[in-house]
Amino acid sequence: MNRYRAAAVGAVLALAGCSAGGQDGSGGGAEPQVTTTPAMLRTAGVSFPLDAYEATPEQQNTLGRAQGVLTGRCMSRLGFTYRPPEQRIPSTGASNARVFGLVDPDTAARYGYLNPGMANAAEGQGTSRAPDGGQRLTQAERLALNGEDGLDPKDVPATLEEAEKSGGSDVRLNGRRVPVGGCVRESFLQLYARKANEVDFLFVFNLKAEADSKTREDSRVRAVDKSWSTCMAKAGYQVTDPLKAAVQLGFAEAKLSGPDAVTAAKADVRCKERVNFVGVRYAVAGAYQQRLIEENAETLALAKEQLESRLRLAATLT
Repeated sequence: MNRYRAAAVGAVLALAGCSAGGQDGSGGGAEPQVTTTPAMLRTAGVSFPLDAYEATPEQQNTLGRAQGVLTGRCMSRLGFTYRPPEQRIPSTGASNARVFGLVDPDTAARYGYLNPGMANAAEGQGTSRAPDGGQRLTQAERLALNGEDGLDPKDVPATLEEAEKSGGSDVRLNGRRVPVGGCVRESFLQLYARKANEVDFLFVFNLKAEADSKTREDSRVRAVDKSWSTCMAKAGYQVTDPLKAAVQLGFAEAKLSGPDAVTAAKADVRCKERVNFVGVRYAVAGAYQQRLIEENAETLALAKEQLESRLRLAATLT
């Protein structure tokens, strides 16, 4: 173990049993205890506690295709033929690959600071379809698909039950009332908000965002960020934020994968490995997520149950 990593890991392990608000790590304002800090670098395919309550990339693909089917049925009811856009097949094992930013040495050597997902999307632009499925929509078709422009959010039904009670908007096409918010909104409600007790489909996402925010402010993460910054300074780069290194180094979009960016990105990842940047963040983020699971156990259980029900419905449509 080199001197950078030995010093950083030692500092992290010393902090692992401490908390900002108390020695036992209990309480919402205290830093949760971390008993084990793994030595790791790549994050592709790793899982976090809250992942168990959220659709996998493959399941998200299934749900997207199911919503496309429901949207198409609604459009057909209004007298239009609609072909939903193709769902991009998720890359196997790519989940969480950049949850902590650039960490993979192979990616750094090939793309620099450019996200490979963005690069691949740019390469496939010639064959990608437009959001409307590649169709040229008439004004009537756009109205059927998306509803009237400038709708007040308060006037848009929050659940399928509300939508069915209202019977639709005052706009008619081919003798039928257009759903408030159009067929896209109707299909969303049919899949994600059928009844008033449906957990907001962004609930788990928001909990993850909360855990991420607390992770970034955690003293153990701040300590490893500082160690990374010191390592980068010795490599000739003045940066303070591991997640904003490209910006701090002045690499604009066109230069994210240029030779200078590749050189800096390779040094960046080497420093992250030396200070165990990923291992520390992974352990701390997991601790915050686990705390949020315990604090929201009832709602999360309902969210998981509803996700499973949603997937069963999707399976009948795709």
